[in-house]
Amino acid sequence: MKHSPSLILVWRVAEFEARHSKASTIEPIHLLLGLCKVVDLDLPEFVSKDSPDRDEVLEELLREVRKLRTVFRAAGLDAKTFRRRLRRVSPERRFALDDSERLHRSSAAKRVFADAEHFAQLGSSAVYPVHLLYAALLAEDKHRDATLTELDIDKKRLTNVAKREVLMPQLGSASASKKARTRWN
Repeated sequence: MKHSPSLILVWRVAEFEARHSKASTIEPIHLLLGLCKVVDLDLPEFVSKDSPDRDEVLEELLREVRKLRTVFRAAGLDAKTFRRRLRRVSPERRFALDDSERLHRSSAAKRVFADAEHFAQLGSSAVYPVHLLYAALLAEDKHRDATLTELDIDKKRLTNVAKREVLMPQLGSASASKKARTRWN
């Protein structure tokens, strides 16, 4: 299954979040933190100016991050506030890891990725951050749910908006192939 450049960026940010919390593995909460952080990044800074496919990668990053912003906005979720609150309630794991060591995903995070890959297969596309968001929202997480409730965010609404973006991509977007558009007509 092909992982899009935007998904790889979210994965790297999730790894940073896991490292920052001194976790031994990347957990689903770190994936969610990465999804919420990527919407606030200066994306052109993450694509090398020397890269031969810089324009295409940057366009994809901007498009897919815009989808996340749209989902968050439609559900009334402020990504920065949610991210900061979620960091405070996430389980504390304090392990000292060598910075050069790659963090691996936990079995729960691998299940979230497998679900995201399954959703992408339904649309015959690469795996994008919105697939990961939907999969992360479907996974059980009492800390996430408590934080959503505390911030008065309707989890069901957030999940439904993400689901709609996954199952019915915007017509005319690069991720909405001709085959997918034909199927929905």
